[in-house]
Amino acid sequence: MMETIFQKIIRKTGRKPISCKCQECKKQCKVPCLGTPEDIERLIDAGYGDKVAVMSWDVAKLLGRKEDPVYMVQAISTDNGCIFFENGLCILHDQGLKPTEGKLSHHSQTLENWEFSKSVSWQVAKEWLDSANARTVGRILQKLPKKYPVYGY
Repeated sequence: MMETIFQKIIRKTGRKPISCKCQECKKQCKVPCLGTPEDIERLIDAGYGDKVAVMSWDVAKLLGRKEDPVYMVQAISTDNGCIFFENGLCILHDQGLKPTEGKLSHHSQTLENWEFSKSVSWQVAKEWLDSANARTVGRILQKLPKKYPVYGY
């Protein structure tokens, strides 16, 4: 049986799916959690295409791990945090649509125990660079509402 992208990210990060509703975990929703191309296509297919947009993830570049930003489609960030964070909770959670980073994030992850190569963010970002996901990325770009300009692809 072939390993799924989600299983691969679990293996590479050592993180396991977890659901925590403590205040520390809710604070993480100030920044949208990153999703793999599969995650984002599921969001669009579920009717949330107007809540995602093309963005650049610059963390690897800022840390000197990559020369260029990683372009991907992700949940929109609002003045209040992630567009999917409503009434103190992620509206995607109960729908089974929470992006990979959100499924694997927990307040126990701190700067003291963070390692870039094992970070969920980096492992998710790499999926947007993987040629095996090119067809999925292409479908995503075709499905995006036309009001969003697409840069970098």
